[in-house]
Amino acid sequence: MYGFTLILTLAVVGGVIAYIGDRLGMNIGRKKLTLFGLRPKHTSILVTIVTGVLIAAASIIVLSIASQDVRTALFNMKEIQEELRGLQLDYAEMRAQRDAAHEELQEAESKLALVEESYAQITAELEQARESVEALKAEREFLEAEVAELAVTAEQLSWLYDLVETAFGQIRSADIAFSASEVILTTVIEKGLSREEVRTALEEFLQEVDEVAYRRSARARDGEPYRAIFLPAGVLDLVVEDVLLAPGDVVVRAVSEANSIPGVPVRVYLENFLDQMVFSKGTVLASSTWDPQSGVEIDLVILQILNQANNEALNAGVALNPERRGAVLLPGNAFFDAIEASRNIDRPVEIRLVVAEDAWRSTSPILLTLEIVL
Repeated sequence: MYGFTLILTLAVVGGVIAYIGDRLGMNIGRKKLTLFGLRPKHTSILVTIVTGVLIAAASIIVLSIASQDVRTALFNMKEIQEELRGLQLDYAEMRAQRDAAHEELQEAESKLALVEESYAQITAELEQARESVEALKAEREFLEAEVAELAVTAEQLSWLYDLVETAFGQIRSADIAFSASEVILTTVIEKGLSREEVRTALEEFLQEVDEVAYRRSARARDGEPYRAIFLPAGVLDLVVEDVLLAPGDVVVRAVSEANSIPGVPVRVYLENFLDQMVFSKGTVLASSTWDPQSGVEIDLVILQILNQANNEALNAGVALNPERRGAVLLPGNAFFDAIEASRNIDRPVEIRLVVAEDAWRSTSPILLTLEIVL
């Protein structure tokens, strides 16, 4: 509404000025008046120009009076332009600052996300650590209870150790009649015997075992079925059944159950093996390396591997020779020949004990040969 009024005012003022200028120009032309010595025609033109100027001036004056913005635009334009340029520069600078601040904000948000993630991880680890601490506390309580229980057990074991040590001291101070797992005697029960014949043969065998044990100072109490051995009830019946069920001859041997000292009965158990070939000819039962520079005599090495060969044969179920108290035999001349041959040996050699012929469990003793391998 304000703009419409202003336009209307300018139109009226312009029209009035134009009318006045027109009337003035007509009067000057009719009366042929002149200004500044000009001709009437030029004077009329001058009046028209002045009228236009007045219309423009009147319009500017009216606009200046009516609008503060027009006055500002007319008289302060340069300052406004300079201020506008300054504002544009400030705007550009503020925009750059805004972009930088936006980048910093994004960076801060990224760091915040990392911090939050780290915080969550640390929180989870802390919770896990707390659970671990609780578990460790529970485990510590459990271990403390176990330690207390073990302390009691240790005291009991210490007492038992002292007791066992005393018993072993007593055993060490006495002679050993039979060692643990020592084969006392061996027999062979042939296939085809009746139950009564098998039982009779085993009873006679046990009487021989009892005689051997008695000669080695083992003693049973009065009233026992044997003078020097103790055989658990029912063992004989089981061995009789095993022998009857076997497809061939059976090797039966009496074995000492544990170390025993003179004056007490030997606890005996019976082992039975089917008589079959256990070592073929050429089998190396035992071997060892002998170095003449070691200072150890060759005869000691031979005796050592001879004992190994004997144990190997006994473990295979070979019958024990009652005369030689062993399961293998190395002829004396082989032993002395090896000693004589060792005089010419100046570097390490391998000594072997080899089975001379195919050997069965009932073959006792197993004949061996001695080989020196350079």
